[in-house]
Amino acid sequence: MSRKSVQNKRAIIIDDHKLFASGLAGILEDIGLKVTATFSNAFDALNYLKNQDADIIFSDINMPKMDGISFCNKVREKNIETPIIMLSMYEDPNIIKESFNNGANGYLSKNTEREEIVTAISTCLNGATYLNKSIIKREIKNKNSDDISIKYKLTNREREVLTHMLKDEKNALIASELTISRRTVETHRKNIFLKLGVKTNIGLAQIALKY
Repeated sequence: MSRKSVQNKRAIIIDDHKLFASGLAGILEDIGLKVTATFSNAFDALNYLKNQDADIIFSDINMPKMDGISFCNKVREKNIETPIIMLSMYEDPNIIKESFNNGANGYLSKNTEREEIVTAISTCLNGATYLNKSIIKREIKNKNSDDISIKYKLTNREREVLTHMLKDEKNALIASELTISRRTVETHRKNIFLKLGVKTNIGLAQIALKY
């Protein structure tokens, strides 16, 4: 796919991290797209799409008020067919699957190189779906992880967070011990509960005892 195939296409960006949104806008403009609007939340983007068109949409997943997956679902409910590419630091297969099930056309890591972004845009504009090559490679590598990770498709980081959760540690302590943000811990916790199909730490413990 060449850059010519994305020239002058109108794009909008939804991401509550202003620095990342600004950097992405610069990359998209550099490869020939026209970034017509950026939003820090999905609600404003939905209102924009009521009266304005876009050729492609880039959306973060983890955002306040409405997450990117819910945004995808709302867009499709309104019969808006604009391709949506999810951009996230989370490379979890369940989240990726949920994104596609709710109407996403592409899924890219926020560490993606710009040339792969061009390929993803071209692919999605042509009606196909696109998944980050690095994510595919990582999933192949992760097949050598432990039984509980294989069965429930836990990432290495989620496995670490789960270990601390089973000790009944609070988010702040887990964040400190793993050197990650509290918000990241909260996201991992939410994903772990979702994957294991439980709602409490007791439920987690019951499953963990099996492994």
